Amino acid sequence: MKSGTTSKQTPAKLSPSRRIVLTQSPAPWQVRGLIALFAVAALGATVALKPSGGSEPGMWARVRQNIAKRAQVDLFDDFSAGLDGWVNGDMGASTWSYDGNGFVNPGALSLMAQSLALTDYDVDSQVQIEAKGVGLAFRAAGSGDYQAARLLIDNSTRVPMLMLERYSMVGGKASKRTRAPYPGRYEPGKLYQVHLQVREDSFTLYVQGQLVDYWTDPRLKFGGVGLFCGAGERARVAWIRVSHNSDTMGKLCALIASI
Repeated sequence: MKSGTTSKQTPAKLSPSRRIVLTQSPAPWQVRGLIALFAVAALGATVALKPSGGSEPGMWARVRQNIAKRAQVDLFDDFSAGLDGWVNGDMGASTWSYDGNGFVNPGALSLMAQSLALTDYDVDSQVQIEAKGVGLAFRAAGSGDYQAARLLIDNSTRVPMLMLERYSMVGGKASKRTRAPYPGRYEPGKLYQVHLQVREDSFTLYVQGQLVDYWTDPRLKFGGVGLFCGAGERARVAWIRVSHNSDTMGKLCALIASI
């Protein structure tokens, strides 16, 4: 498959605002669950408003905070609306560009602004490496603090291989880099599906549904998602999605939080 001729395989957009809550009318059992959640919230408000019993006036606020924390997050970008949602310090993604098919070519590290306050989440993306590699940043608070997972083409063997290289950047200093091979056969020009799970101190990365690596790192407790290409690297990214709490309860909490 020649570079520049690959068409986008973009998943269905669930919200023009890139934040998905509910995509269809809830089923009856979902409505019952919603009513139950409202009852819990109402109970919290009732207790908070009682003058006696030692209840705290901030209880209702904490109920709302807990609902918001459990709410679904689903941020999607296929870059068709521009790059205003990507930040690099006070700059946007000024070193990024587009190809003729609407894919984005990342440059210096830029972060998805809406994701910066997140802690645990899933990252899904569709990427094609044109030269050397492409980098995914996560738990990123800025250009000097993030976890990095780079997909690289290893040409040191008779048959080129796809490798994961991971490291952490803390205070502007990179840790030791660790590599793990993609278990499948690397196909030049192929669009690869990348899936990353971020859970507390544990991280799991899959390519094309195949486990590539699992590791732990207690540093950097929160932060968003970014993309980058280093010197001599070039890649095409069709889309990226950051999601969390995508179950039914998460959707119901998202609905409540939006009211």
